[in-house]
Amino acid sequence: MGLFDQFIKKTQDVIYKPHSDLEAWIGILYACMSSDNVVSDVEIDALSRMIVHKQKFSGVDISPLYNSVVEAKLKIGGIGLVEACSEFINESDKDTLFSMAIEIVLADGIIKKDEEKVIELIADRMKINPELVGKIIQVMLIRNRGNVVIVD
Repeated sequence: MGLFDQFIKKTQDVIYKPHSDLEAWIGILYACMSSDNVVSDVEIDALSRMIVHKQKFSGVDISPLYNSVVEAKLKIGGIGLVEACSEFINESDKDTLFSMAIEIVLADGIIKKDEEKVIELIADRMKINPELVGKIIQVMLIRNRGNVVIVD
């Protein structure tokens, strides 16, 4: 079994393309939320809070976007979802979205190996400068230090 096999669903001829950059945002954040195969209420709440505060999502019903992404993840897996969505993210949004991805994986207070792998993939696919990746991770870890670990 390869390193990423648990994230990739082997399906023939399955192609997913987000319908918009908004769906791509939700796709990347959902890949983070579901990377440990558990989507907790805490993670859903964190995603909702983040999206509500983003002007680009003002007046947007995210339910259809979320549903589309959940269905896609079942077909192509988390790695496939990140790969499909990364190319739809505007260059100017990549660092913001990456920091939100870090916040999502830290929402429950625990970073698991599967979550680390998806974060590394996102940084790679969105071609975020490694120095910036390190800074974002460092700041988010400091920001979340001492948070209560939440178990659903």
